[in-house]
Amino acid sequence: MLIGAVIVTYNPQIEVLKGLIGSITGSVKTVVLSDNGSNNISVIRTLAAAYVNVTIIELNDNLGIGYAQNRGIEAVFADPGIEGVLLFDHDSQPSPDMVSVLGNAYEEMTGKGTVVGALGPVYMDPRTENNYPISVFSGFKLIKKYPIPGDNTPIAASFLIASGSLIPRKTYEKVGGMREDFFIDYIDIEWSFRATHHGLPSFAIPNAKMVHQVGDNRLKMFGREISIHSPLRRYYLARNSVFMVKTGYIDWRYKVREVFYSVSRVFIFLLFVDKRMTYLRYIIKGWNDGFKGKYGKIDVLPRG
Repeated sequence: MLIGAVIVTYNPQIEVLKGLIGSITGSVKTVVLSDNGSNNISVIRTLAAAYVNVTIIELNDNLGIGYAQNRGIEAVFADPGIEGVLLFDHDSQPSPDMVSVLGNAYEEMTGKGTVVGALGPVYMDPRTENNYPISVFSGFKLIKKYPIPGDNTPIAASFLIASGSLIPRKTYEKVGGMREDFFIDYIDIEWSFRATHHGLPSFAIPNAKMVHQVGDNRLKMFGREISIHSPLRRYYLARNSVFMVKTGYIDWRYKVREVFYSVSRVFIFLLFVDKRMTYLRYIIKGWNDGFKGKYGKIDVLPRG
């Protein structure tokens, strides 16, 4: 499978980005850096120039992850020979063989007649060195599956994290790209549900590995972990969750669960963070905008 890669960049640490490019450039035909207005774009240009198969799309402003991903995907698939695109954040840390493992898994699965919408790796939290679970939605429950050591059987997933995911051209042509008006958060979850709606399921490949950090910090309570994001990120989470509840192709049981956990987690979360009123203002603003159908990028809320 001939693969291209998209890396969305926004003020990246250059050494980390250099490591990512170096780890994949020999395994893909092309790497497109889709830059959301980085302050260090001149250094990124210099880094890209060191590789013959790395190009940059300069967006000159932070237009959101979905917008940047879509422009990168379009650039990769402009080459008719490329059969799949890998998506990365600028701080992604794939294992050296992740690209080939995912590509081989796709060939093997489709060769056996399995319908594949997208493939993703197993993710490890660098702070805890524990694997993130694979999310499987069943009834009203979100089951967390962990790979069995030594068993590399693909695991059906309800949704995948975008960074590290392999999207075949055939899937993209049928499902379309990412929602640009979400700006950030729920983009990969919505896309996965949309792909499933089109009969194109996602799978996690246990022997494909990637280091990935979710949230700024992790808060443990009642046997669960909650990601601690900034107030602005909490706005997007609150707003975009409303879209998920309002959308027709999302399973109604997921919607019930989304409403329950979106509300309950927020109020539990507020008990353990500083600047509670700031968080609450952003969350309420997010819910309000979601019900009004107001999407896109917002600026920081004024004090008051």
